[in-house]
Amino acid sequence: MYKLMIVEDEPLIRTGLKHYFAWQELGVTSIVDADNGKTGIETAWRERPDLVITDIRMPEMDGLQMIEQIRLKLPDTVFIILTGFNEFEYAQRAIRLGGVHAFLLKPLEYEDSLATIQACMKQVVHNHNNVQTHSQWEQASRESKLYKGSEFVQLLLEEEQLLIGEDGLQHLYDFDSDNYTYLPLVVTWLPVMSALPPSKKILRQQALTMIEQAVSFLYGNQIHRQTLTYMYKSKLYVIVIMDSGGSTSAQESARDHLKQFIEQVNQTLAVSLFMAIGTLTNQLSELSIMLQQTDKALLQRYYHKDRSLFFLPSGDIPHAHKTALIQLNENDKKQLLASIESANEVDIQQLLQRLGQEIVIHMPHISPAKWLAYLQEIISVSIRFAIKNGIPIEGVYSDKLLTLTCVDDFPTLDALFHWLGAWMAHLGTVYKGGSSHNQQQDVLIFEHIASFIKQHIAQDVTLQMVADRFFYNPSYLSRLFKRKLDKNYMRFVTEIRIEYAQECLKKPEHLVTDVCSMCGYKSYKHFVKTFRSITQMTPTDYRKKWGWS
Repeated sequence: MYKLMIVEDEPLIRTGLKHYFAWQELGVTSIVDADNGKTGIETAWRERPDLVITDIRMPEMDGLQMIEQIRLKLPDTVFIILTGFNEFEYAQRAIRLGGVHAFLLKPLEYEDSLATIQACMKQVVHNHNNVQTHSQWEQASRESKLYKGSEFVQLLLEEEQLLIGEDGLQHLYDFDSDNYTYLPLVVTWLPVMSALPPSKKILRQQALTMIEQAVSFLYGNQIHRQTLTYMYKSKLYVIVIMDSGGSTSAQESARDHLKQFIEQVNQTLAVSLFMAIGTLTNQLSELSIMLQQTDKALLQRYYHKDRSLFFLPSGDIPHAHKTALIQLNENDKKQLLASIESANEVDIQQLLQRLGQEIVIHMPHISPAKWLAYLQEIISVSIRFAIKNGIPIEGVYSDKLLTLTCVDDFPTLDALFHWLGAWMAHLGTVYKGGSSHNQQQDVLIFEHIASFIKQHIAQDVTLQMVADRFFYNPSYLSRLFKRKLDKNYMRFVTEIRIEYAQECLKKPEHLVTDVCSMCGYKSYKHFVKTFRSITQMTPTDYRKKWGWS
């Protein structure tokens, strides 16, 4: 558990010390050595020993000089010096002056020397525990600050006016300046086509790297104090805190650099990343509305298809006309209802494509609230149709439709409206089938979900992803698994994965470890445990059953 370093210019003494005590019983599991003080320093800084036993008189550099240098980087290391009778007073003085914990008198007397070693090992353990406690305290402190910072950004996003004094942030983050500026940013990521997105951890790391790049390019001469973040679904909301007094770098140059970086990330991760950058303010009271405006700026991607970076204000954000209004006319309502009733997906998609184009035409001239209201009106026509015809709504819609959070899931308006068209066609199919068809639909949906999971067997397919893909409310779909199959969704996925693993194990070209990752398991130990729980044998035993070893 602990590491010992012996520094002695006599090889026989070094070797003797290694075997003189039962070091394993004392808690020492590793021993390194050096033949003088100079190499002792190099070895100590590389190996970071917990305990050092050193001679005083050595060539190149003596033991006390070496200890003085080592303690600069390793203050918790315990030092013992080897000394003879003629150096006894020198050794005692070194202990009184500090830096040396004990001495061993040559020639060594086993009982006395062992007692000294044992006492020093207690000090080693004590120091180690103190370091661990301090490290845990620092980690807890960091986590507390991260949590409070996240909570603060969430409040900014959800509250129209947030009453908080600067002292609150100053106390939390211990700034050494009373002059701060605040920059709101929002980053969102969307999967490309049918690909499943990378993990949120990876995406968050990439988003934070993008933010560092943005701050560096735009405000390179200002001291960056803190970055507060709040992650919600596929968005990362950010407040960057900097010292006041700097100036903005060349906008065009910064944009070019950021665009190139975003393009690289998009190609590497197979996602579409979008970033909105707000404006600097030194007024904490303005942050709430500014963060919300920055969030809305991401919707500009719907009428700037070739852009992934947006600024506020930048002169390219059209001012909303107060009189501008967009509404769904009666003829379009009738055509939409007729298309749903006949379950004609081609007609539905063509109609929605036209309605989507009307939004794009009007979008630069109206506020986001107005065109989102128009989108809500289109969705409401379909919801009212389902209610009127007794279709169980919770089984055929996602909460994202009613809350309009579905607009955050698509890189373009075309993609959003195509998804809406598929949902409306699904609604029409359920309507045409009647109540008996509803029962069949509930059974068939499991076959569709199983096929979807098999297509993405190596990836983490969540219940929310499946619900979005097949237009179900996730809570309803979860209950459907329990009611119809008497199992939860995770058990359903596990059985599909293990069934796939069994098929792969029948093929000798696949190693067992390869099969583990092919089935979406990151931990081999977890894979083996899960495989055994389903099949009552290990993957290796299963393979032997088929004649492969």
